[in-house]
Amino acid sequence: MSLSAALSLLAAVCACHVERCACFPNGSVAFSCGSMMPAHPPYSASNNSPPFTVTASNSTYRPGGVITVTVEGVNSSSEFQGFMLQARSTQQQASLWPVGKFTNIDPATFTALDCNNKKDSTVTQASGSKKNKVQLTWEAPSDTSYGDVYFSASLVQNYGTFWVQLNSSTVRAGSRGTSVFSSSSSSALLFISLLGLSSDY
Repeated sequence: MSLSAALSLLAAVCACHVERCACFPNGSVAFSCGSMMPAHPPYSASNNSPPFTVTASNSTYRPGGVITVTVEGVNSSSEFQGFMLQARSTQQQASLWPVGKFTNIDPATFTALDCNNKKDSTVTQASGSKKNKVQLTWEAPSDTSYGDVYFSASLVQNYGTFWVQLNSSTVRAGSRGTSVFSSSSSSALLFISLLGLSSDY
């Protein structure tokens, strides 16, 4: 076998090996915790409109509350092999990422990662089987100091086609709703007090 033929064969074997491993087949992608970028040289993230959505079951969160997060294709033919999902603070401070943790994780289906030393703060798939939809349960942190959050996902359709950091709508910290309620309650109490004073005259 000539040297050029041997090198071609070696390159083909390496390419196949990389494709099996770098598409996140077993979720071992801790090195991507910050950028959420899969290592698929020489490819870069797609600029096309993603055929996937990331949605949260609630528009607000309370300390310790739970939210269902859904990642799915826009139609039945929109499938993905790999994904990475985490919640992030809108305060744009990387030290705050990821926020909260995922619970009730089936190890046969999903792999939990301790990104930024935060236990179960990120989830990927446990195998490279194609899927159209995944749902996960996210538990909010015990306080709202992280502020508003959003869910961010990177999805791999195949080795050369992937999207990075597809974001859900903002999920607002519950304390904001509480403050509005408190303000309304205070106004109502003041109005009742004034009525009481006016009846004395």
